[in-house]
Order: sequence, then C-alpha cells, then structure tokens
Amino acid sequence: MQGKEEPDLMQHLFSHFDLEEIALPMGQNGYFDEEPLVAIPKDLPEDLAPKSGQLITPDYFNFLSSPNTHFTVVEGNRRLATARILRDEGLRQQLKVRNWPNPSTEVLADLEQLPVIIYPTRKEVLPYLGVRHITGNKKWDSYAKARYISSMIDEGYSVYDIEQEVGDRSQGVLKNAISYKLLEQAKTELDLDISRAKEDFSYLLLGIGQRNIKIFLGWIRPTQKLGETKALPLSEVSLEAPIPDSHLANLKDFLSWVYGEGNKVLPVIKESRDITNYLSHVVGSENAVSYLRKTRNLIEAYDLTNGEESMVRSLLGTANTKLEKALGVVHRHKTADVIAEAEKCVDTSSRILKTVQER
Repeated sequence: MQGKEEPDLMQHLFSHFDLEEIALPMGQNGYFDEEPLVAIPKDLPEDLAPKSGQLITPDYFNFLSSPNTHFTVVEGNRRLATARILRDEGLRQQLKVRNWPNPSTEVLADLEQLPVIIYPTRKEVLPYLGVRHITGNKKWDSYAKARYISSMIDEGYSVYDIEQEVGDRSQGVLKNAISYKLLEQAKTELDLDISRAKEDFSYLLLGIGQRNIKIFLGWIRPTQKLGETKALPLSEVSLEAPIPDSHLANLKDFLSWVYGEGNKVLPVIKESRDITNYLSHVVGSENAVSYLRKTRNLIEAYDLTNGEESMVRSLLGTANTKLEKALGVVHRHKTADVIAEAEKCVDTSSRILKTVQER
C-alpha cells in the first residue's frame, strides 16, 4: 500500500487490520490519552528542525502551529482510522461498517481532537518504533521488521546501533537486514518475484542461519587446511550486495526451492522443518544438489547426501516396507489387476538382485 492515497489506506486498514477490536472500547470510553499518536511534519525546512538536545525554537513551534502544515502519522494509524470511522457516518457507509458501537455525544466530542507527540523527522522516531515493534509487545511480522531495520540502516544507523536501541542480543537485527537486502538483490539482479518470500520471510531467516546454506550462497571464509570449507560469520556478510555474483545462480535455486516460482512451480519444502532437516543437508552435497535441480524431489535428494549407495538402500527399504504392508491384506484381493502388479514387483526385484550379484 506504499504510495497509495488516503482513502485506499483507510479501506486497507479496515479490511485487514481488525479495527473492530479497537472500535468497541473506543466507542464506549473515547480515546485513551495514555496512548498518543506519533507524527512528523511534512515539508519541514531543514533549518527549523531542532537538533538532538536542543530547545524548541519559536520558528519551529510556529511552523507546527500553522494551519498550512500537514503531518504524517507514523505510529497509531489503526487508532486514528478507528476514531475517524466512529466520527464519520458517511465513511462508515462507504466502508460498509457493521456491528460497530454508536458513540455518545460525549465520546464523539472526545474523538474530535487526539493527543499527538510530534517528532521533527522520521529519523528521530526510528528508535522508538524499532523498540515498540521489533522487540516490544506490539511486534510487526518478520518482513515488516526487516524492512524497517533496512530503513534505519539507510538513515545512517549501524547494525550495532540498532541492536543497542532495541535490545537485541541474538543477531535478529543482523539476520533481518541481510535477508531483506538479499531479497532486494534477487529482485533487482535476477528479476525474481519476491512476493511469496515477503509472506513467509521467516523461512529465509531460518535458512541463512544454517552452515551449509551459508556456504551454498557464497559466504565462505578461506582456510589453510586443504579440503576444508568454513562458513563466513553473518557479521562479515556485505549488506550492499550479500550474495557474490559467482553465487547468484545458487540464490535463485535456493529461493525457488523454498518459495517456488509463482503458481506453476511449487516449493520443494512443505514446512520450516524441511529447511533444517533436509534442505540444509542437500545443499552440502554436489550430487544431491544436482539431483534436486533435475527432479525437485527433496527427500530423494536428501537420500543422496550420504552417497548413492545410501539412497539405493533407502529406496529398497521403503519399497520393502510397502510390500510387507501389502502382504498383510493382499489375500483379500486376488484379482487380475493385483496379480499383474505383484508380477511387476517380482520382475523388478529379480532384476535388481541379479544386477547386484553380478561380478
């Protein structure tokens, strides 16, 4: 919804952000002044903005007080939208509002003016919003957090600064920043549709914490020992372009396996555990990766991670388990079709046995 007009934003908030849960207490009690909105003035001249620790100047106060000055609400948009809908009968009809309270005259008067804390610039309010929505009790979803962290970095904050501001000690800020920039790189350099990744962003956060996936994406630290490969610590991954050009093809494969490709190509994982239990092992084996690229069968590719012989044993074991299960009930189904399938199994198993016994 970024860049949309105000009526579109109002419709979106009403349709997707459960304003009714706010409308019930607000329609009964009015607005709680203990939860002011947070806003920034639009088109504030740079020379009027008070510096950190500086007293508010008369010119700045006059700018804020001018009837020509407009503001952007950066915190409390659900509350603002709810108050406006409660006060505006025409808006309620337009949005087809049902089952909302009918506020009393006193409540409507209370909602006419709402308490607002004004910050001079968006940069000034970033730390507060980060604490509130990244580690606080009103958390955003994973992608929203990552986008906000990225905006703080773009404003000049370091990852360390943000970690200190929001009290993060688990590299959550860093993982969000890398994952967001990684998706931006996939969009700009590979022209990939990242909409599904935005919805299931937590898969990406989980994936980039796995050693083999780090190496698969090109985050490699040189070592002195021959044949040894070490994954680069996330703290040393570039936020400008996380994936080196040499591994962009691997990034494309990884995103395809985790998120699919539109409606035509499904992801190879079904849940987050598939990333840690299977995919992280598959990407550590060249044979398994090659097989997954050809077949998109994650489990069979996983069977290859310990070598082709391990895969063969696993396939034969699975086949035998199913045959034993069929053996328990097949006596009740002595039909021509069942007999034909049984003969196929005998023929296949005979050829397998003959092949492995050949010297």
